[in-house]
Amino acid sequence: MSYFPFFINISDKNILIAGAGKTAFRKAEILLSFGCRLTVVSPEIKENFSIFEKTYPNSVTIINRQFRDTDIDGVFVVIAATDNPDVNSRISALCREKNIPVNVVDCPDLCTFIFPSIVKQEDLVCGISSGGKSPVITQYIKDLINNNIPSFLGSINNRMGSLREYIKDHIPPKKRKDKMNELFKILMLNRNNITDEELFEIINSEKDKQDD
Repeated sequence: MSYFPFFINISDKNILIAGAGKTAFRKAEILLSFGCRLTVVSPEIKENFSIFEKTYPNSVTIINRQFRDTDIDGVFVVIAATDNPDVNSRISALCREKNIPVNVVDCPDLCTFIFPSIVKQEDLVCGISSGGKSPVITQYIKDLINNNIPSFLGSINNRMGSLREYIKDHIPPKKRKDKMNELFKILMLNRNNITDEELFEIINSEKDKQDD
């Protein structure tokens, strides 16, 4: 089964991870980079989760005990990553009853959503999923993307967002797309090493033509 790739704002949303092994650590690292509030519950903390408490001091809570049913109360999303299949299955059932999105690691049948493989540069995000069938393929695609896009593309994306607003105020609607394409090509050609002033000059040259 294929899954539709929703992109959801999880900033300041409460997310629970049950389990504290390597897989839970990787998912926690990704989720925190999107600004969520994370709670990790596990009787044994196998990885260095304390590093997150230092990096995200107001966004991480680590609870060193067994999962309790009430842990999902008020939670936006749940990740079940314990080493106990029975606990993972119970978490899935509880979340389904309360319509809370749940991902159970390595058990697609117990998931209501898939946690994708992610490529992220600032606000530029690509999610990759094989529908839970082949992590090898998702990793292959992830590596393919990382090896073929420049490291400054995320920064260009942010600048394009600002330029887009400026263009809306200075360029006629019919010419905006062409101007955005032109600016993108210029930024790529210059490897993002061009000032805002130079870009505004390019935009304003088009505006001056219209005024003439």
